[in-house]
Amino acid sequence: MKRARVFVVIAVLVVAGVTWIDGQPRRPADLLSPQDFHEIEQLVQSYTKGIDLGPEDASWVFTRDGVFLYNDRSVTGEKELKAFYVNLRQTNRSRTIRHVLSNLVVKATPGGGATGSVYLTTIEAPATITAVSMYEDAYVKTAEGWRIKKRLYHQDLPVATAKPQ
Repeated sequence: MKRARVFVVIAVLVVAGVTWIDGQPRRPADLLSPQDFHEIEQLVQSYTKGIDLGPEDASWVFTRDGVFLYNDRSVTGEKELKAFYVNLRQTNRSRTIRHVLSNLVVKATPGGGATGSVYLTTIEAPATITAVSMYEDAYVKTAEGWRIKKRLYHQDLPVATAKPQ
């Protein structure tokens, strides 16, 4: 009799536990996990560090077939991106410049990717804001981690010139 009571109590606890777990809110499939968001945020921040200081150029943040669009120009693919960012790093070495990112917004997309936007303020010594811009990105998760598939650069202030920030 005592075993029967213990069995009933255990059964009730198991059923209650399963019911409680089943009733918990679930993260919709179209939301990024906190880990995915963190990895994308680190990717975006690494880009500006690659432009300003290195040690790597910023081309690694793109997929092999990635695209960077700015001022009606397009840099496409691993080879072009590498050459573009190596050249940009050389240009920026002679300048005291920093790229400051803010207001990152990332949203999941169907199929496991994500899109995002981030404001960019470019500051050059002596404490002069030289550009106010925005990046719009499409992210994909690769074997190497999250990467930028497509980045669109909009420069708001001053009026865009032929040279990207």
